[in-house]
Amino acid sequence: GMGEFTSKITGLKAGTVYHLRAYATNSVGTAYGADISFSSKMTIPKVTSIIGSAINATTAACGGNITNDGGATVTSRGVCWNKSLNPTIADNKTIDGTGNGSFTSNITGLFPGTTYYLRAYATNSVGTAYGNSISFTTNDTVPTLNTTDVSSITITTAISGGDITNDGGAEVTTRGVCWSITPKPTIANSKTIDGSGVTGFTSNLTGLTANTTYYVRAYATNNVGTGYGNTIIIKTYAVADEDGN
Repeated sequence: GMGEFTSKITGLKAGTVYHLRAYATNSVGTAYGADISFSSKMTIPKVTSIIGSAINATTAACGGNITNDGGATVTSRGVCWNKSLNPTIADNKTIDGTGNGSFTSNITGLFPGTTYYLRAYATNSVGTAYGNSISFTTNDTVPTLNTTDVSSITITTAISGGDITNDGGAEVTTRGVCWSITPKPTIANSKTIDGSGVTGFTSNLTGLTANTTYYVRAYATNNVGTGYGNTIIIKTYAVADEDGN
C-alpha cells in the first residue's frame, strides 16, 4: 500500500557504514528511493572466557575468545582474576595482545589450594567488555618454610626451628627440624616433632656428637607431602681435655 512505513533493520555490524534505499513494488516493477548512508554505533566487544586444563598449585593456563570487536579495534585483551566474584581489570590481570579471536593467558603467582574467579576481558575505544565468570581451584602442594638460625650450640645440643610461609593449601599436620651429617637431611634422619599449624616454632636438637658438623633443615608436612626449609650448617663444640682446652 501507499503511505509512510517504518522498517526495523537487524543484524548490522557495529561501527560500520551502510547504504540504504527504500523500495516499493507494483505490477510494473520495483522503484527505489534515494540512497542514504548511515553508520551503526560502536559498542564494547563480545568476549567469552575459557578455562584451561593446566591448573597447577601456583599457575594456570586460561584465556578467551573475542567474537566481535564492537566496530572498533581491540587494543587490549587478557584475563583478570580475584578471590571474589566478577573480577575486573582493576584486579590481577594479564595483557595478551590485541585484536579479535582466541588467546591464551598464563597466570602466575597463585596460592596453592585456593579458589579463584576469572573473566576474560577485551577493551576497545568504547570501553571494556568481560566474558562469563569462571571459577577454578589451584592444586595443593607441600608447605614452604624457612629454617630458623641455629643458636645455643653446645657439645650435644642446639636450638633451631622454622617459619612456615605457606601451608600449601592443606593443613600442616606435623612440623619440626631434621638433621644429619650429610647434606639435605630428611625426616628419615634424626628429627624433632613440634606440633602442627603454620605459626613459627622452636626445636631443641639433642643427642648430637661433640666436634661434629651437622646439616639442619626445618620441615613441615601436610596431606600432599613434606616441604623443607633452607639448610644451615653447624658444628658442635669439642669435649674439653684434661687441661680445660
